[in-house]
Amino acid sequence: MIATTICSAIGSAHWEIGKLLHDRKLESKHGSGVVNRLSYDLKHRYPQMGVSPRNLWDMKKFYERFCHSDIKVRQAVALLPWGHILRLLQKVGNDDAAMLFYAQETRSKGWNRDLLLNAIKLNMYETQALARVDNNFDRTLPAEQA
Repeated sequence: MIATTICSAIGSAHWEIGKLLHDRKLESKHGSGVVNRLSYDLKHRYPQMGVSPRNLWDMKKFYERFCHSDIKVRQAVALLPWGHILRLLQKVGNDDAAMLFYAQETRSKGWNRDLLLNAIKLNMYETQALARVDNNFDRTLPAEQA
Protein backbone atom coordinates (compact mmCIF):
# COMPACT_ATOMS: atom_id res chain seq x y z
CA MET A 1 0.00 0.00 0.00
CA ILE A 2 2.76 2.44 0.90
CA ALA A 3 4.75 1.50 -2.20
CA THR A 4 1.71 2.12 -4.38
CA THR A 5 1.17 5.53 -2.81
CA ILE A 6 4.82 6.44 -3.33
CA CYS A 7 4.78 5.25 -6.96
CA SER A 8 1.62 7.23 -7.55
CA ALA A 9 3.12 10.40 -6.06
CA ILE A 10 6.32 10.02 -8.06
CA GLY A 11 4.29 9.31 -11.19
CA SER A 12 2.27 12.47 -10.59
CA ALA A 13 5.46 14.52 -10.27
CA HIS A 14 6.84 13.01 -13.47
CA TRP A 15 3.52 13.68 -15.22
CA GLU A 16 3.50 17.35 -14.19
CA ILE A 17 7.13 17.91 -15.19
CA GLY A 18 6.50 16.15 -18.51
CA LYS A 19 3.41 18.30 -19.08
CA LEU A 20 5.41 21.44 -18.32
CA LEU A 21 8.09 20.48 -20.85
CA HIS A 22 5.44 19.56 -23.42
CA ASP A 23 3.49 22.78 -22.89
CA ARG A 24 6.68 24.80 -23.33
CA LYS A 25 7.15 22.97 -26.66
CA LEU A 26 10.73 22.08 -25.82
CA GLU A 27 12.50 19.82 -28.29
CA SER A 28 15.90 18.21 -27.82
CA LYS A 29 17.69 20.44 -30.34
CA HIS A 30 16.17 23.74 -29.16
CA GLY A 31 15.37 23.08 -25.52
CA SER A 32 18.43 21.25 -24.27
CA GLY A 33 19.78 24.34 -22.52
CA VAL A 34 16.50 24.86 -20.69
CA VAL A 35 16.29 21.20 -19.71
CA ASN A 36 19.93 21.17 -18.56
CA ARG A 37 19.29 24.22 -16.38
CA LEU A 38 16.06 22.76 -15.01
CA SER A 39 17.91 19.54 -14.18
CA TYR A 40 20.64 21.49 -12.40
CA ASP A 41 18.13 23.54 -10.40
CA LEU A 42 16.03 20.52 -9.42
CA LYS A 43 19.12 18.53 -8.37
CA HIS A 44 20.09 21.33 -5.99
CA ARG A 45 16.59 21.77 -4.62
CA TYR A 46 15.70 18.04 -4.47
CA PRO A 47 18.98 16.07 -4.45
CA GLN A 48 17.25 12.69 -3.98
CA MET A 49 14.84 13.08 -6.90
CA GLY A 50 17.06 11.93 -9.77
CA VAL A 51 16.39 14.53 -12.42
CA SER A 52 19.06 14.21 -15.04
CA PRO A 53 18.38 15.84 -18.41
CA ARG A 54 17.72 12.38 -19.86
CA ASN A 55 15.20 11.67 -17.12
CA LEU A 56 13.46 14.98 -17.82
CA TRP A 57 13.17 14.10 -21.52
CA ASP A 58 11.73 10.73 -20.45
CA MET A 59 9.13 12.55 -18.36
CA LYS A 60 8.13 14.55 -21.43
CA LYS A 61 7.83 11.32 -23.47
CA PHE A 62 5.79 9.80 -20.64
CA TYR A 63 3.34 12.70 -20.68
CA GLU A 64 3.08 12.80 -24.47
CA ARG A 65 2.57 9.04 -24.71
CA PHE A 66 -0.28 8.88 -22.21
CA CYS A 67 -1.94 12.32 -22.29
CA HIS A 68 -4.48 11.15 -24.89
CA SER A 69 -4.73 7.54 -23.72
CA ASP A 70 -7.79 6.03 -22.15
CA ILE A 71 -8.09 6.76 -18.43
CA LYS A 72 -7.95 3.04 -17.65
CA VAL A 73 -4.52 2.78 -19.29
CA ARG A 74 -3.24 5.89 -17.51
CA GLN A 75 -4.43 4.64 -14.14
CA ALA A 76 -2.87 1.20 -14.61
CA VAL A 77 0.47 2.67 -15.67
CA ALA A 78 0.42 5.31 -12.90
CA LEU A 79 0.63 2.57 -10.27
CA LEU A 80 3.89 1.19 -11.64
CA PRO A 81 7.40 2.16 -10.57
CA TRP A 82 9.17 4.63 -12.88
CA GLY A 83 11.65 2.02 -14.14
CA HIS A 84 8.80 -0.22 -15.26
CA ILE A 85 7.11 2.67 -17.03
CA LEU A 86 10.31 3.47 -18.91
CA ARG A 87 10.62 -0.16 -20.06
CA LEU A 88 7.03 -0.15 -21.26
CA LEU A 89 7.60 3.09 -23.16
CA GLN A 90 10.67 1.62 -24.83
CA LYS A 91 9.27 -1.81 -25.64
CA VAL A 92 5.51 -1.54 -26.10
CA GLY A 93 5.15 1.74 -27.93
CA ASN A 94 1.70 3.13 -28.74
CA ASP A 95 -0.43 0.01 -28.36
CA ASP A 96 -2.77 0.93 -25.50
CA ALA A 97 -4.23 -2.57 -25.22
CA ALA A 98 -0.79 -4.12 -24.84
CA MET A 99 0.24 -1.36 -22.43
CA LEU A 100 -2.82 -2.02 -20.28
CA PHE A 101 -2.21 -5.78 -20.34
CA TYR A 102 1.43 -5.51 -19.26
CA ALA A 103 0.68 -2.88 -16.60
CA GLN A 104 -2.10 -4.98 -15.10
CA GLU A 105 -0.06 -8.18 -15.22
CA THR A 106 2.90 -6.42 -13.61
CA ARG A 107 0.72 -5.23 -10.74
CA SER A 108 -1.20 -8.46 -10.22
CA LYS A 109 1.82 -10.74 -10.46
CA GLY A 110 4.39 -8.45 -8.84
CA TRP A 111 6.77 -8.58 -11.78
CA ASN A 112 10.14 -6.91 -11.45
CA ARG A 113 11.62 -5.21 -14.52
CA ASP A 114 13.37 -8.36 -15.73
CA LEU A 115 10.17 -10.40 -15.61
CA LEU A 116 8.30 -7.61 -17.39
CA LEU A 117 10.93 -7.50 -20.14
CA ASN A 118 10.82 -11.30 -20.50
CA ALA A 119 7.03 -11.21 -20.82
CA ILE A 120 7.34 -8.59 -23.56
CA LYS A 121 10.07 -10.56 -25.35
CA LEU A 122 7.88 -13.66 -25.22
CA ASN A 123 5.01 -11.65 -26.74
CA MET A 124 2.81 -12.62 -23.83
CA TYR A 125 0.15 -10.08 -24.79
CA GLU A 126 -0.20 -11.54 -28.29
CA THR A 127 -0.11 -15.10 -26.94
CA GLN A 128 -2.81 -14.33 -24.39
CA ALA A 129 -4.95 -12.64 -27.04
CA LEU A 130 -4.77 -15.76 -29.22
CA ALA A 131 -5.60 -17.97 -26.24
CA ARG A 132 -8.73 -15.96 -25.46
CA VAL A 133 -11.17 -17.78 -27.70
CA ASP A 134 -14.45 -15.97 -27.96
CA ASN A 135 -17.33 -18.39 -27.73
CA ASN A 136 -21.02 -18.24 -27.04
CA PHE A 137 -21.21 -21.12 -24.55
CA ASP A 138 -22.54 -18.97 -21.74
CA ARG A 139 -25.32 -17.62 -23.97
CA THR A 140 -26.41 -20.89 -25.59
CA LEU A 141 -25.85 -23.57 -22.94
CA PRO A 142 -27.22 -23.95 -19.45
CA ALA A 143 -24.75 -22.60 -16.84
CA GLU A 144 -23.67 -26.04 -15.61
CA GLN A 145 -22.73 -27.11 -19.15
CA ALA A 146 -21.13 -23.83 -20.23
